[in-house]
Amino acid sequence: MGLRTQLLLVSITILLLPWAGCQYVQEMEQVLRENQAQATLEKSLILTEMVAKNTQLPEPIASTQPVFYTALRYQPVQMDGYGDDWQVHHRHPLSPQAFLQKSIYQNKLYLFLTVKKDALHYHDPGKSFQYSDHVRLITQNGTQKYQWLFFTSAPGQLQVMRWQERSKQIQPDNDIEAWWQETATGFTVEIAVPMHKLLTHVDVETRAARTKPRAPVQIISSRTNNQPSLWLKPSSQYSLLDQHRRKDQDVVLVNPQGWPLSQQRNWLQESIELEPQPSTRGMLDQAVGRFYRMLVDKLTPRSSQRPWPLHGLDLSRYQDRFALENLPLQQRTLSNWYQIDDKNQSVLLTVQPLEQEGQLRGYLLLTQTADALISLTNRALQRVSHLTLVTMAVVIAILVLYASSLSWRIRSLKQSVEQSISGDGKVHGFQASKRDDEIGDLSRSYFQLLQRIQGYTDYLETLNGKLAHELRTPLAIVKSSLELVETQPDSEAYLQRAEQGVERLRQILSAMSEASRVEQTIQQSEMRPFDLLDLLQNLQQAYQDTYPDHQFGFGTPLAQASVLGSPELMAQLIDKLIDNARSFAPQGSTIELSLRQKDDGFQIQVANPGPPLPENLENQVFDSLVSSRTQGDTEAPHLGLGLFIVRLIAEAHGGRAMARNLPENKGVEFQIWLPATQSGG
Repeated sequence: MGLRTQLLLVSITILLLPWAGCQYVQEMEQVLRENQAQATLEKSLILTEMVAKNTQLPEPIASTQPVFYTALRYQPVQMDGYGDDWQVHHRHPLSPQAFLQKSIYQNKLYLFLTVKKDALHYHDPGKSFQYSDHVRLITQNGTQKYQWLFFTSAPGQLQVMRWQERSKQIQPDNDIEAWWQETATGFTVEIAVPMHKLLTHVDVETRAARTKPRAPVQIISSRTNNQPSLWLKPSSQYSLLDQHRRKDQDVVLVNPQGWPLSQQRNWLQESIELEPQPSTRGMLDQAVGRFYRMLVDKLTPRSSQRPWPLHGLDLSRYQDRFALENLPLQQRTLSNWYQIDDKNQSVLLTVQPLEQEGQLRGYLLLTQTADALISLTNRALQRVSHLTLVTMAVVIAILVLYASSLSWRIRSLKQSVEQSISGDGKVHGFQASKRDDEIGDLSRSYFQLLQRIQGYTDYLETLNGKLAHELRTPLAIVKSSLELVETQPDSEAYLQRAEQGVERLRQILSAMSEASRVEQTIQQSEMRPFDLLDLLQNLQQAYQDTYPDHQFGFGTPLAQASVLGSPELMAQLIDKLIDNARSFAPQGSTIELSLRQKDDGFQIQVANPGPPLPENLENQVFDSLVSSRTQGDTEAPHLGLGLFIVRLIAEAHGGRAMARNLPENKGVEFQIWLPATQSGG
């Protein structure tokens, strides 16, 4: 797989940017939701304090008290006994056979009763109304009680009768209008009652016809446990809440049982604002916004929001009891986000308890949609996504160009290296890169490697000549000595010369294998702290006794020099340096051995008078198979392995070996730097 392909695959990780952007927008939306919830909660608290201060709330109702609740409506009622204009009103079941719908319009209470009954019993004018199916409207307070009777001999408008409890008589009441219609499953009754005729409690009953005198009658009533139902309805005294109803916000006041106390929104008087037709650009932005919104919705867990607990989005449209038991009101104050699945919309609901005189009188419910918040996050998503796409395109283009540049440089380096080595193994010129980066360093490393390979190759090419020269002399000595042995009677001297030639051959072979033995010894040696000063002093005395033809001096300002290493290998290193110095120093001259502290370590110096190092060998004298000896300097063979062994031992101790000519080219000085141990002086 090519470098460009690899970088292209790596650049795919930039796709994490859109994910990170969505996560950021999601976190931002969460923070905005929390801020909006806190602000709405504070707003609802202020409204609650205003209502508690400026209005008188109704007394608390017992939880067992039946309630006859009527909502407001803002369109007239067609009194005809049919339920076409009652479709939007809730049907309250009085029983499985009877349903009641109720509302208030222009100071009148409107009721629509639906009753399922197999056989109808209409009123017979010759009998009491009790022998016909009829409906009763009952209103009362602590001292008064009124009843109105609704029965008829045929479908249509009927005459409403008022029941006199004391006289057990009925009399017409023309202020109340009612219609009776027959249906396929029973009948319906539509009633309009002026509100001034009603007292604090209101109930509706439907009674089946009495078949026999004093026979039991089936009664279906809105009362519970034979208790009168308290009449609750929205009041205009909470009109201060109307100014807080907007398109994205709604508010309603409910009693502790959840019945709305504030007036509802007048939907008929509100004008419908037609939104302008969006342009093509607007439609495109809207589509993109919906797409980004879908991304956030997919990333947002549904478990973070509960389903909307009400049937509609607007509280003012809810004309029934709020199921507060479905809302988590354990902490009295509530602020929760809800999800409306059918509209894919979020709504914030806050619930504030309302108290007067230390008693709970109701709750203030305030809702606010997240349209503005979602619009804000949609715009943020669009900006993040557009920026991400542009960034991805730019980064991928840069990566491809950069990968192409790297690939071209690597291929050029590969071709240069291949061209610098011919098929017969010879090294030709190689131009190193001058760029200051890793590929430039690699190019320069190749240059140095090829330079060394070229040096080794050149030496190996001349090795045959060197070996032939070294071996020619001992072989000639052995051959001539053996020939003279055959012709001369006194052959002892010739045999001795032959033995010397054989010994020189043995030394040549020993020198060639010594380097490999030293490397194995280094790997197996145990490193331990020792005093380098004491070792050098002992070696200086031994050299003086062993080689009387030279003088050996030693000087140091140190009292101790502790290093970590192998004393045996270090003694071998000094032996090689002394042997090299002896071979070049004139007989009777002094070889100086010294030790001094340098760069957090110690430096050994071996200086000898004699010929200087050639300029081209100052940096290569410690390489393998490199020698600066002229032919015929000594009888011993020299293959350039001694100083190579010195470098191996120095590097094994973490040090380095160097060589330089003495001032005025009076000789050569070899320097060995070794790091000091922590306790070293």
